[in-house]
Amino acid sequence: MNPRILLAIGTLCSCATTTAAGKVSCFSGVNRVTGICTNLIGPNIEEEDCCLNNNYCFQNEENGTPNSCRAISQWTEWTAWSACTVSCREGVQQRRRICSGKGRCAGHEKLQTRHCIEQECCPVDGGWTSWSPWSSCSVTCVVGQMERSRSCAQPAALCGGSCHGPDREIIDCDTEQVCPTHGSWSPWGNWGMCGHTCRGEGPNLIPFRRRARLCTNPAPSLHPPGNPCPGSNTEIGQCDFLPFCAISGNWGPWADVSACSTSCGVGKVRQGRQCDNPAPKYGGSACLGTAARETTCNTNIHCPVDGFWAFWSQWNDCTRLKWNISCRQYVGQQKRSRKCIGRTHEGEACDGSIVQIRSCYKNDDCWYGKGIWSAWSDWGLCYPPCGDQSTRKRERVCEPIYPNYPRERGVQKKVPITFSGFPNFDCDELEGETETLTQSLACQNVPECD
Repeated sequence: MNPRILLAIGTLCSCATTTAAGKVSCFSGVNRVTGICTNLIGPNIEEEDCCLNNNYCFQNEENGTPNSCRAISQWTEWTAWSACTVSCREGVQQRRRICSGKGRCAGHEKLQTRHCIEQECCPVDGGWTSWSPWSSCSVTCVVGQMERSRSCAQPAALCGGSCHGPDREIIDCDTEQVCPTHGSWSPWGNWGMCGHTCRGEGPNLIPFRRRARLCTNPAPSLHPPGNPCPGSNTEIGQCDFLPFCAISGNWGPWADVSACSTSCGVGKVRQGRQCDNPAPKYGGSACLGTAARETTCNTNIHCPVDGFWAFWSQWNDCTRLKWNISCRQYVGQQKRSRKCIGRTHEGEACDGSIVQIRSCYKNDDCWYGKGIWSAWSDWGLCYPPCGDQSTRKRERVCEPIYPNYPRERGVQKKVPITFSGFPNFDCDELEGETETLTQSLACQNVPECD
């Protein structure tokens, strides 16, 4: 008998519900992975006003729980797959999603787990070779250094392993020879006083100051003779850091510098002011505080809410008007439909067709004799997605051998033709199975369930 493959339709999941109406913190965005509210508009805003925009998000002032303004809930995007739970041999990766909105989301899967192998083998440490001979001393007078080395090769490390300890040793060596000492300057002394406490406006009205240094850090040796310090022992500099007579700045009045940031829902208005009453001059202090600020604005207009597609319906029967096409090489048609849901307040309609039509051969209850076993499918996700009972599966299924009918039609544009329905056929027994052969493997190093 041919297996009838039924599509499992996910049950509705229980997700966050709206808080009681009242004052909330209103945000203009929602992180599509974490569901966390982003881009604060302002606190102490009525929830109803915040949700004039369907894309906004709010947090209750008491518990801070994020809530989407969407009337019809949707799943967030899946997070990126996590790192493998182990660095060598077999482990698993996980990803998550959450239900964002005021209601419930279709389906229940919020955690997925798949197996992973970062490295087929685990690291094995190696062993050191013998130390090399000591090198010659690094200097020809006073104290220098000698070094020796070894390598991690007896045996060599495997799969990223290593040898413990240093691969090089350094020790001091004394040549018992005296080196000449060259002169070096001591730090500059303090600058002397400037001739004035403020500078003039012309370049020739800047006063000077002086400082000195000594060749004593160290002084050059006499036996053997060392080099004297290079350069001059005095320096003259301008007092160009002296200020002009200072005038401190003061703010002018606040003024609007933008309209409301949105044409619907709640947004922001920017205001600015100038530090020009008077402006700071000649090193005078700038105005304290900020030159710009934002405050909320409410248009009291509900924003458009775009529609989005619900799931496709099942394909209907393959038929051809006034023809009996069952188990025959006659092409029929079948269709399926979907609904555009959630569209309100003159939002955009869903992009695309509401109906799909495809060409088909009707093969319900047709006898096709011997079928053929499919190749192994890819390994599926780990289920359950957490805990030590998690497994992954793959399968081979008994498939019909369809008649050698044309698989597409048309001249200028080729249209595929689908075999529709559930024919009768059977396969030779394979490992005790006649319809589906399943293999299971335990997933390794799976995290515990929350």
